Amino acid sequence: MRKTILIVEDDKSLRDFLEKTLANHNFNVMVAEDGAEAVEMVEKKLPDLVILDLGLPKVSGETVCIEIKKNHPEVIVIVLTAKSKSTDAVRSLQIGADDYMSKPFEIEELLARIGARLRTNEEEKPAPSKTTLPELNTITFRESVVLIGIRLIMTELIFGFLFFLSVALISFLDQYLNFENPFPLSLILLVILLIVNMKIIFSIILKWHFEYVEITRNAIIKHKGIFYKKEETFACNFIETITLSQDFFGMIFNYGTLELFDPALKDPIYIFNIASPKKYSEVIKKIFSKKKDSSAIFISQKIKSNDVSSSL
Repeated sequence: MRKTILIVEDDKSLRDFLEKTLANHNFNVMVAEDGAEAVEMVEKKLPDLVILDLGLPKVSGETVCIEIKKNHPEVIVIVLTAKSKSTDAVRSLQIGADDYMSKPFEIEELLARIGARLRTNEEEKPAPSKTTLPELNTITFRESVVLIGIRLIMTELIFGFLFFLSVALISFLDQYLNFENPFPLSLILLVILLIVNMKIIFSIILKWHFEYVEITRNAIIKHKGIFYKKEETFACNFIETITLSQDFFGMIFNYGTLELFDPALKDPIYIFNIASPKKYSEVIKKIFSKKKDSSAIFISQKIKSNDVSSSL
């Protein structure tokens, strides 16, 4: 891959000479006449290396070097100056320059320094992490939080109804059967109702947390059980069709069931009552399109006509 070099030089003859020479050595070359233009070009084009003259109009070469290294430390900066004092070399390195050459210079030496700096820069780049790939192609599905909330609300409504029903029953027994002290009976009924209510609430929450479906590029894994955990793994090579089913509440609160069909499997795989099912059907399509053309994956939608209470 061809490297891009920005030449920042106010001397036109030297700028044109460097531009022609570097282009002949298979570099992409950009030029800037002053410091302000150089800073703008670095931000827009981000070259691999900058050849920078210190004696620039408008914005000094030192300021340009400091700005480049502050915003883009990976960009290599080789400083050129007409001065041969050692203090200029030290100052250039102090402000962040990677290398330094005094005018006049031999073009062969400049080319050698450019090549050496570019090779060093490539060697110092970190290798891409191999551990991040599975994370980019793995997604976890749980039941819709809205649906969980509906279940909890319905549980509390049923508990409230049963509580008032028990109070009415105790009042009836007290009035017509002349219970001397109905308080222990009402307390027992209340405790039983509270225990049952808390058990249902905790089971709904724990089931949502521990039971979920995980999809990777190679498999679909169903995690089941709260205390006795179980995993079902389905090796999938290609999802041919994805069918989305929604009932009345699902269309209102944006949840639904996905039916995934792999020709290699005997039965379809179901992911029940997930939030944003249309969006996630597209996500699944992209995951399995790594192996086959995503246009071959057909997504359909159907509306369930069964009683809405079946999803609750």
